[in-house]
Amino acid sequence: MVAPLPKPGEHIAGRYFVVGKLAAGGMGLVLAARDEAEGGRAVALKLLHPELATDPEMQRRFRREAAVLRALDHPSVVRVLDLGSDERGRLFTVMELLEGETLLARLERRGRLPQDEVLAIARGIGAALDAVHAHGVLHGDLKPANVFLLDPDDPSSDANAPIIKLVDFGTSKVHGLERLTRTGELVGTPTFMAPELLTGDGAIDARIDVYAFGVLLYEALAAAPPFTERHPGKLLFQIVMGQGAPLVTHRPDLPPHLLAAIARAMSAKKDDRFASAGELVTALGG
Repeated sequence: MVAPLPKPGEHIAGRYFVVGKLAAGGMGLVLAARDEAEGGRAVALKLLHPELATDPEMQRRFRREAAVLRALDHPSVVRVLDLGSDERGRLFTVMELLEGETLLARLERRGRLPQDEVLAIARGIGAALDAVHAHGVLHGDLKPANVFLLDPDDPSSDANAPIIKLVDFGTSKVHGLERLTRTGELVGTPTFMAPELLTGDGAIDARIDVYAFGVLLYEALAAAPPFTERHPGKLLFQIVMGQGAPLVTHRPDLPPHLLAAIARAMSAKKDDRFASAGELVTALGG
């Protein structure tokens, strides 16, 4: 019998006291907890959904994600503190608990953001992606919901530290096509998926994250998606053909070099994009 997800008041592995739910997604649940072996330190606890927890492949990817994040140890990537399983066989990852909000929450609260603010966020994302790619890992699901903006009072944030943390590397992000369908349904956010992920043409590389980075910057500056077709099939066609609305239609006030950099990052053909996130940040200027 598959063990259910823990509830507030329960202990995991005899040391992590569950306080409440932080977030839920298609793969699992993230809980706020206290590490009683470390003086009650606040942490975030991630677990797989019960229906996925018995799949050996999902277990392997879950462990691999944690191992990759621990090896990265980059200030702009969420830090993993522990990985294990409890007495009921539930795999868990323990991460630093962050204070602040996601970029998605900020956009929903404020609408489009000023150029200087977006450039500051972009520098943090670019540094994080370059570090991830240097370890041979693709994030594969970069979007505003997976960019965490630190509160200035968060212990992880200081005058010299990046203002963002890249989160949710998921359990199937290295192999892009594996997240596109599950039981015949599209999984993920199509707007941020590079055309080659949708068509299955050729090998995938860091340029899928560069593409998503471009779309993310577009949305942060425009408070609108580049692709607006509601019909799923037509939406995918728009993305594959690169038929999004130019950013200048929303923000004619932005400098030409910035508009050109984001357009290049979002090129339908991967060979036309920047080779790295760092190259995109440099082209953005500021």
